Amino acid sequence: MASIFSHVLIPVAARMGLGSSTVSNRLLLIAALASIIPDADVIAFAYGIPYGDALGHRGFTHSITFALLCGLATAVFAEQLNTSKKTAFILVFISTISHGLLDSLTNGGLGIAFFWPLDNARYFLPWHPIEVSPIGIRNFFTARGLTVLRSEFVWVFVPAFVSVIILRVFLNRPQTDQT
Repeated sequence: MASIFSHVLIPVAARMGLGSSTVSNRLLLIAALASIIPDADVIAFAYGIPYGDALGHRGFTHSITFALLCGLATAVFAEQLNTSKKTAFILVFISTISHGLLDSLTNGGLGIAFFWPLDNARYFLPWHPIEVSPIGIRNFFTARGLTVLRSEFVWVFVPAFVSVIILRVFLNRPQTDQT
């Protein structure tokens, strides 16, 4: 998996690019949680559920269906999040699905069950530039964790911040009269 730092970076970059008037503090918090909640599936290991099972790691919680459900659930509470239903849905959907997309770019694991419940097969994207992160905090704070962070800096942090700059420039561009 990619590290928690990279997963949370997606909603943080959206907030930086779109601004606090579009992404409220509450929505940012929910989107950040949505970006990491797919990894709650690691609890399956404690219950003897095999990695490759639909309920196992990188299974249904990493799917498009799960991301859609998270987005829809958040849209219901849009008013409490000081945003529109559309913004709540889109940001939380993107934050949740980005988790599986980032994991599918790693060089480890069994792949992602993107199309669950229609298909339990696991998939990777064709390119694997991100070093897979070790599971567990203790295992992360090692030389291996530093290697992961270096990889994520190049393949996640830099593109995210370039996206922020592009959004800020695009959204702050003065309107021209088309007449």
